[in-house]
Amino acid sequence: MIAKITATTIQKENFKARFAEIVKNNDRLKDQYSIQFFETAQKSNYGFTGRDGKSLNILSSLTLEEADKYKQLKSSWQN
Repeated sequence: MIAKITATTIQKENFKARFAEIVKNNDRLKDQYSIQFFETAQKSNYGFTGRDGKSLNILSSLTLEEADKYKQLKSSWQN
């Protein structure tokens, strides 16, 4: 059986702050999203919602540099 990895409140807040830093100069995303965290069978996960309440595809709105930073964040936020 695989152990469940649950993110702490500090990890979640750190993720929010780091993501906000990544998109601070992106007019399409800055202040236009919210992040919801949820638990799956194996780990904590998250989703982005736009101001309209609909799911938001973050990658399509990121520059190449922002996408690289986001990929690093995504792979390391629970470490």
